[in-house]
Amino acid sequence: MPKPLSDLVREANAELNEPGQHLVVGAPEGETPRFELYHANFSICSQKVRAMITEKNIPFTAHQLNLPVSEDHPSDSYRPGYIRLRLRGAPDVQMVSGYTGQSSVADEGFDPCVVPTLVDHQQQRVVVDNVRICNYLDREADLGPRLVPDQLADAIAAQVSLVDAAPHPAVLYGASPKGEDIRPEIVAIPITGSLTHAIRHLENFKAAHADQPDLVAAYDAKIARQSSARDFTYDKEQMVDAYNRMTQHVADLENQLNTHDGEWVMGDAYTLADIMWSASLFRLKWLGLGQIWENSNDKQRVTDYVERAFMRPSFRRAVIDWPMATPPSQHIEPTAPWAQNLFPAWQKMRESMGD
Repeated sequence: MPKPLSDLVREANAELNEPGQHLVVGAPEGETPRFELYHANFSICSQKVRAMITEKNIPFTAHQLNLPVSEDHPSDSYRPGYIRLRLRGAPDVQMVSGYTGQSSVADEGFDPCVVPTLVDHQQQRVVVDNVRICNYLDREADLGPRLVPDQLADAIAAQVSLVDAAPHPAVLYGASPKGEDIRPEIVAIPITGSLTHAIRHLENFKAAHADQPDLVAAYDAKIARQSSARDFTYDKEQMVDAYNRMTQHVADLENQLNTHDGEWVMGDAYTLADIMWSASLFRLKWLGLGQIWENSNDKQRVTDYVERAFMRPSFRRAVIDWPMATPPSQHIEPTAPWAQNLFPAWQKMRESMGD
């Protein structure tokens, strides 16, 4: 008999025992929200879901997973309780087996060791993958505006697919092979060591749970992906292709915006497509790839769109102003209208450390 969902949630939450890892957002004091979200501050997929939840004013309990891996510390997403909970939302799926530079489940398969993961206590369901979670929340949560209205559903899905297929992991963890590495200092370092530590931690978890086939399969899938990632980011041909695809990615948005005179991706209405594109463009701006539209004479619609999208109150709260969600970047001017509160948490952390 399957373990009750409440037990899975309790076990996953018990693994997250550092201060500040559990936060109730938007609910009256003493009220337990219907939804629990397992996320990471900097994760672009988590940012998309937080922006959706915030736009619709959905109360939720946020469980912050610490994802960075070091020699002594594994990612929280490798812990068995979290993986068991996540697997409940993906029965009989094709596990990830390699690395494409993307994070799309449709193209890579299911990764059992990443965020976000949503728990709906009312429906007793676990939902995984940022696209599925956002669509689920839009259908199930009777709050806020519909962000996937029926008459635009197919067109929105097409735009969401474009963003989902963009090679964000590749350009985050791999430098452009065309010139100097312009990424922020926090990621402009070789990832070989990090991936080596990750694989070692995963193998240790696998050995510790060798009698549990579901967990062994999950760890094997993640080990395969991380092993492939080590090679991908040092493959010049694949990295050239990833950066070229990002240039085309921005061109795709320019083309879409040129099909109408409205302010948003689909026209006058703010939709799920805008949430996805906003997260994508903000990450590119942070990485220094804002030059794709800023240094181009034929990307004026994208340039104008960026200023509106980053000023959206829900996007600011869920992404730009969310504590510790955006490390400092030399490519973002803190005095920009939408960036007034961008780095205060990082500044406070540095001050507390005497830096």
